[in-house]
Amino acid sequence: MPSPRYFFNHFMPFTGYPYTGAPTACNLCGSTRSVTVAETDRRLKTLRSIACEQCGLIRTDPMPTPAELADYYATAYRADYQLAFAGGPPRNHLNRSAREATFRAGLLAPKLKAGARVLDFGSGSGEFLAAVRAKGCEAIGVEPGRDYAAYARTQHGVEVLDDADDARFPAGHFDVITTHHVMEHLRDPADVMARLSRWLKPDGVLYAAVPNMAATGKPPHERFHFAHVHGFVRETFDLTARRAGLVPHPDYWREDTTVVYAKTDAPMGALAVPGLAERLAVDLKPMPAGAYLASGAWIWPMLRRNAKAVRDTFVAR
Repeated sequence: MPSPRYFFNHFMPFTGYPYTGAPTACNLCGSTRSVTVAETDRRLKTLRSIACEQCGLIRTDPMPTPAELADYYATAYRADYQLAFAGGPPRNHLNRSAREATFRAGLLAPKLKAGARVLDFGSGSGEFLAAVRAKGCEAIGVEPGRDYAAYARTQHGVEVLDDADDARFPAGHFDVITTHHVMEHLRDPADVMARLSRWLKPDGVLYAAVPNMAATGKPPHERFHFAHVHGFVRETFDLTARRAGLVPHPDYWREDTTVVYAKTDAPMGALAVPGLAERLAVDLKPMPAGAYLASGAWIWPMLRRNAKAVRDTFVAR
């Protein structure tokens, strides 16, 4: 069980997180100009989020350093956001992951033929890897979370790497690459998307999904938290893919920031979405933290999260 200091650092409202970080340029377009979108997160902790003035990509400022982020995801993230204090994945995560794996495997079924090479980048506890291996695919995962990677290897018998740099796989190696709710956790999502694109065969498909910061039905406060160092909307997610030589595949269903991409040789336009940052600063601006707490508006989101955790714990996979 984590120490009282851990709970103070990660859960106490009106305090900052235990990191130093440093300012960064936008990973998508390289601009250093930005507008502030939020100063606190869903725990009412101090956390500044900015949107790039040129392209609109949202990022944490200051950005955690590579060492700070690597340590956080290797040792603290699962406990911090999934309450996996005992080491392995809790039942609610396993049930939710199994349902999502079934959906993803169904969506990509036309490409998941026996012998197809599949990479799951950010493979978690391994349910999707197990699902595609059952179809006869050659499946491999990348997962920096040590406990979840160990669970995937032990329970599903799948191959999972702790990390994978540019040279780990040859260009054009995979028929299918998937990355589900991973890019928002990365310091360099545009660079990683380009790496995944290089590893993809010319006729392969890349499934990518991130939370949609512009989703309706969720208070702005609920959209920001330390684990998500980047925030995407439909425009910036497609622009990230376009920078990597990818476009939405017309034959596959999409929902905003859940997309199946294909490679393209078409020339790339400017990495810019004029006016998007200013619009996001208005649309996503949270009410002041004190006023939010006093209003009671936090109660329903808290109840909804708890109800979801209960459902995912007890509903069969």
